[in-house]
Amino acid sequence: MLKHTTYQSIYNNPSVNPSINEAIATPWLKKVQSFVPGPALIKLILAALIILVGCTGVVRVFAGTSDDVRLEKNVIVQQGDTLWGIASAHKPEDMDIRAYIMAVKKYNDLTSSEIQAGEVLALPQY
Repeated sequence: MLKHTTYQSIYNNPSVNPSINEAIATPWLKKVQSFVPGPALIKLILAALIILVGCTGVVRVFAGTSDDVRLEKNVIVQQGDTLWGIASAHKPEDMDIRAYIMAVKKYNDLTSSEIQAGEVLALPQY
């Protein structure tokens, strides 16, 4: 058993000085509370948070990125067509043809690069 200890509880010692964060936060909080009572302050903070989250969601809905894909163009595969040939004819200029072929395979649920004449391929448009 211990006879002597240097342990001091931080909870039972009222002489401990408040930290710097508490010293800075307390005057600011008191100023805000002098203008707005406690329950109204909580409601105000919740309303601001809801508005902020709501506006962020609305902006995100209307903001488009270059990664957005629209399926607009359908191509009917002709005799002798290859996926490479179709992709090279319809891909964006700044895109790697292999990446475009992967996108075509993904959007058409193709497991291989084999296509048959008469198939309809949906080509992603960026």
